[in-house]
Order: sequence, then C-alpha cells, then structure tokens
Amino acid sequence: MTEILDTTLREGEQTPYVNFTIDEKIHIARLLDQIGVDMIEAGDPSVSPNVATAIQRISALKLKAEIVAHSIAARSGIDKAKACGANRVAIFYATSKIHLDAKLHKTQEQAIDIIAEHVAYARSLGLKVRYTPEDATRTDFEFLVRVCNAAIEAGADRISFADTLGIMQPHIFYERVRDLRARLLPCKIDLHCHDDYGLALANGMAGIRAGADCIHTTVNGMGERTGIPDLAETVVAFHNLEGVEKYNLEPLMTISNYLENVSGFFLAPNKPITGQNAFSHKSGVHTNGILKDPRTYEPFDPAILGRERKIVIDKYTGKRAVQSRLDEYGIVVSEAELEVIVTRIKNMGDQRKQLFDTDIIEIAEQVTGRELDVIPHDINALLMLEVESHVYTTSVVRRLRGFTNVTQVYEITGDYDISAFVNVENMISLNNLIEEIRTVQGVKRTETRMVLKKYNGNNK
Repeated sequence: MTEILDTTLREGEQTPYVNFTIDEKIHIARLLDQIGVDMIEAGDPSVSPNVATAIQRISALKLKAEIVAHSIAARSGIDKAKACGANRVAIFYATSKIHLDAKLHKTQEQAIDIIAEHVAYARSLGLKVRYTPEDATRTDFEFLVRVCNAAIEAGADRISFADTLGIMQPHIFYERVRDLRARLLPCKIDLHCHDDYGLALANGMAGIRAGADCIHTTVNGMGERTGIPDLAETVVAFHNLEGVEKYNLEPLMTISNYLENVSGFFLAPNKPITGQNAFSHKSGVHTNGILKDPRTYEPFDPAILGRERKIVIDKYTGKRAVQSRLDEYGIVVSEAELEVIVTRIKNMGDQRKQLFDTDIIEIAEQVTGRELDVIPHDINALLMLEVESHVYTTSVVRRLRGFTNVTQVYEITGDYDISAFVNVENMISLNNLIEEIRTVQGVKRTETRMVLKKYNGNNK
C-alpha cells in the first residue's frame, strides 16, 4: 500500500523566507494527521531550539502518524532526535562523488563506515532509522547498493532514494528504483523527488510503480529551490488515477490555504488541484460543455475537495454561460436580448482585462430597459487584519492606504493589528477588495464586519 511522508515542517520550512512558529507547526501537524499521512517529518532538532521544541510538542500529541526527526550522521543530532521523543530518525549522508570529494572530503569506504556507525548508534537508542543517501540519483549505482545495504545491516529499515537535484525522468527513475529494489536487503524504499524540471510527482509515481513504498510531499509543493511533490496533487493523483483511497481529501484545501497565510508562499492561479483557476472555465466551447455535463471538461468533480467550478465571463464567453449567470440573479431576458448582451460583453471584454457581475447586470439593464435591483449598493464595512509577527504593521498600513475604497486605517491593540474602514459599491466589489487585501504580504488573516447603521457624535 502506498505511503505518504509529509515534510512540510522540515523541507517546507527550507523554502526561502519561510519560517513557522511553534504553534503554527503544531496546527500543521494536526491537519496533516487529519488527512491521514503515514509519517510527519517534523524537522531537524539541531537547527535551532525552537525546532527541537516543536518536534517535542508534536511527538507528545500522540498523533496517528509516525513522527520523524531529521539528522546528519552525527551522534549529537541523533541524541537530540531521541530527546525530542520522535519515533524515527532520518539520517542523511551524501554518496555522490561530487559530494564526497568537494563537500565531505571522504572516500567511499569512509562514508560506508560513518553511515553504518551512526545507523547502529541510533538503533541502540531504540529509534527506528531511515537512511537517506543524499544525491542518490548522481551516485554510482554499485556504490549506492553497497552503502544502502550497509545501512540496512546496521539497522535501517527504510532507505530514501533522493533525487536531490530533480534530474530524473520518469522512465529512467522507474528503472533505477526497480533495480534498487531488486538489489537491496529487505527494507522499505522512500522517494524524495525534487521538482527542478517539473517532474517530481511524475517521477514519484513511476518510482512507486517500480516497487517503492513511500513518496515524500510538502503542502503546496514547498521546499528548497522549486520544492518537491505537492501533498494535494499527490493525494488526488493517487486517489483518482491509482485507486488509493486511504487519505482524507476534505482537509486538503484547508491546509493549503493555511500554509499560504502563514508562509507568505502564494500559489500560482493555474496550480493543479488547489490553484484559483483549477476549476475555472472561460472558452465558450468549454463553458457550454461544462453547463451541459461537467465531465466534458473537468477530470474530476471539484466537490470532492469542497470546491466549486467557476464560469468566467469575458470576450470568450458564449450565450449559455451568460444565460447561466443571469439565471443566478433571477434575471429573465429574451433570446434576442441575450444575443445583444453577449455582443456587448464581448465588446467590453476587448477593452478590459476583467469583467465583474456588476458589469454584466449593467449591460442587461441597458439592453432590457429595466432596472435590475439584484445587488445591494453602497456598502460600508470594517475590515480587521492580523499581521504576521515578523512583518512591520506600518508596512501593511502603507499598502492599505493605496486602495481606493479604503477610507480610513487604524493600528489597534487586541486580537487584530489593523482596522480599515471601506466603502464599496456592492457585495461583489467588497469580495474582490477583500481577496486583493488578503494577497498583501504580511496579512495573516482577515475578518469583515458589515456596517448596519452609522451614527455621528454629539447627537448629530
């Protein structure tokens, strides 16, 4: 059965400019456990006291997932992993010629001795051990087999086949894993695939097919350089394409959104599964098909992730998509009026990058000659913002003051750091403004409070 180790708390925190608090790490671990990942790599306790504390607190949660601590081949690091209460220590030591020569200044035989010694030491402490030959895909294959078997003989029950530079192609990776599986003593094989050529998940799936047991992921594909396989993409791909149904899909969007907020690592709109556009449809041909049967242009139902499809209205739009949007607002038009509305939408779409529902309704009012009062107008709201602890509140305030619809901004005390008074034309404009403010660097979370009544002071 396929296994997933998630290393958001270790590899993911190695993403440039990303740094999680201890409480954030605990929340991430709980969410990962809800998804049902088999192992959580909680970090390397030698990195800092806070990392060690986070591993210790996560280990104490008694989650279903096995908790893994990372360490170089050094007794001090292994001792810290043991002290943190982790179930397993993942010991890494590079094996490629360039690493042995240029970084470690060790011979192959010296490397084997060091690895075997430290694996055996970890086992003597009662820890389960995974050995990772760093840069395995650039390592001489015969030496790789020797060093991995030495680690297994010393007590490792897992070997992590690391494509550290993401240089593999799926067909080659399949062959390497197949051959490694045939040559190793009994153990489980993990796959740690980097995404430098955009092939990490494809390589991982090929490796599982070749006989490996476990694939490493991070939430949102975070990690060194271009990261490793994305957790959501991995879970959904194995679920839909390989029939692996052991993981819970429902929290995938929750954890993805949470990681965006706490990391400042924002997703591209076209990112698979969790991206904003993953279930958006624009072309007239596509939207027509989707409205008749979603299976025409969707590989799977977005509802399994708690998501909804979105029909984008602009110059590419066909009649059925516009009719569908008007139906949402209860606006009835004739076929002739619909033709004119679509024509005007296309003309406006040639002039503007984005059309909003308010534009569509305004066009419908012009064409039909009727006032369509379907969207509340002139909305005032208080927007409360919490700012990341490492970001200056004033820098966020300066950014907010640049928004046209933000009339007043205050730095405040309490659960939130900033209060902003906003005035917008309608609910759609408010929603668009909130979404834009959430993308401001440093904004952790927001809360919107609609103004029901407004009073002036001094009984005026």
